Amino acid sequence: MSQLLIQCSHLFISFGSNSLFEDISLSIHRGEIFALIGENGAGKTTLLNLLAGTLLPDRGNVSEADPLSVGILPQEIRIPDPTIPVRAYLEEGVLSELEKKMAVCLEEQDLEEWAQLHDTYEQLGGYQRIPIEKVLSGLKLETSLLDQPLDRLSSGQKMRVALAKVLIQNPDLLLLDEPTNHLDAEMLAWLESALKQRKGATIIVSHDRRFINATCNRLIEIKEGKLNCYGGNYDFYVEQKQQLTIKQIAAYEEQEEERRILKQKIKAMSFSKPKPTPASDRNIMAYDHRGGNHQKSVQRQLDVLKNRLEEMETNPLFHPRPKSITGLKFAPIPLASRVVIDLDEVSKAFGDQVLFSSLSRSLCKGDRIVLTGPNGSGKTTLLKCIAGILPIDLGCIRRAPTATIAYLDQEVALLPMEQTPLDYFASRFQLTEESLRKELHKAAIGGADLIDRPFSSLSVGQRKRLMLLSLILERPNVLLLDEPTNHLDFLTLEALETALLSFEGAILAVSHDPTFIEKIATEEWRL
Repeated sequence: MSQLLIQCSHLFISFGSNSLFEDISLSIHRGEIFALIGENGAGKTTLLNLLAGTLLPDRGNVSEADPLSVGILPQEIRIPDPTIPVRAYLEEGVLSELEKKMAVCLEEQDLEEWAQLHDTYEQLGGYQRIPIEKVLSGLKLETSLLDQPLDRLSSGQKMRVALAKVLIQNPDLLLLDEPTNHLDAEMLAWLESALKQRKGATIIVSHDRRFINATCNRLIEIKEGKLNCYGGNYDFYVEQKQQLTIKQIAAYEEQEEERRILKQKIKAMSFSKPKPTPASDRNIMAYDHRGGNHQKSVQRQLDVLKNRLEEMETNPLFHPRPKSITGLKFAPIPLASRVVIDLDEVSKAFGDQVLFSSLSRSLCKGDRIVLTGPNGSGKTTLLKCIAGILPIDLGCIRRAPTATIAYLDQEVALLPMEQTPLDYFASRFQLTEESLRKELHKAAIGGADLIDRPFSSLSVGQRKRLMLLSLILERPNVLLLDEPTNHLDFLTLEALETALLSFEGAILAVSHDPTFIEKIATEEWRL
């Protein structure tokens, strides 16, 4: 049996009057790689924070191996000092401080103090750290960035630097919240290999089904405040859920058949009580005695049947219909033109960096085109140019007169963060609170309990679900989607894919998600 790193027992946690986790327990051993899944708002990030020790449970016990090093990549990177150079950011931490103290001890020839510090350094995994150069190369970060302040980096580069930092530390327990965002196919392949070579334990929250299939050997599902653990990857989980659903359907149908038979018997015994056979010797007293016993026997049988029916109806089995979202649908304004967007010799550069030059393409009605290519090749920039957010340097972008364009940015940063969803939808779509709640319920995308909080206080996944509703209400016939699968739970993701497959306008999307590309794309444009 591999080493137990962390044991959570009977944890309870709530926020205000809302209970999030009720009596959950979890064991994590060295070498395990977990995928953590659940609907947006189910508590995935909360569970990671509990394991990292940055959040304490209301009740319950968390016991850890001693010593235990923990590294966490949060979904949103917040750096206290954005002017810090990349190298200093990568090297900061307990181990780096110990290295500095050990160097001072050697200079002062204080070998006793050095030996104590060295023992601590070794216990914390100082010699297990991965070389900086190896990680930077795998994540396609130029070594020239090491001396740059973090605030000069793009959002994608900052995220990859933060991922590099936790990978370099190589902790006993590695917690990754959406690590595949901003990674192209080559980076994903490198990360998959790096995680499988780790000796510690890893827990990953990701929307990328192929990535977690290839990487994970365990799966945790958060559902209705409980944890369900599976001994396999995502495909294994889906298969197990299907088998469980088949068993639950069989048990439900068996219950319904028993209920039907019970009701039938009760009705028959209640309204057709046969009389006892008359005494052949005309002994009236014996006849009455037999009659009384017979009535008591019938009543006992009737009581047993009624009790069984009452028990079934008090604790019924419900039909295990898999939860799905059917109300996420686009109703675009009809397009009159076949060609929706026409790119004619379009060029764009930032300084000396040319992203695309003399690009000529046409987006037509019915197209579902996915833009692919390595990070930095200009995919997001092209979407912003078509949306009119950025100007082009040369060429022409022609849009059909009836084209109504809606743009979904990668991190949903275009939302007014200081506004509440209630204020936003009221000002943009003239929706009352009642109307907004109806729309949320109709689209089944959640958020009904969050509409009075500013967007800045919501998770990226929650903001993205609300932005999807905004896109639906705009009734666009051209969708420009930048990494639409990022930050979505699998239920919403599959509903979005279904909605896009039936979309009657034109779609141009940027995606690194191979499953999404395989299901959606009618054509790929590679930059």
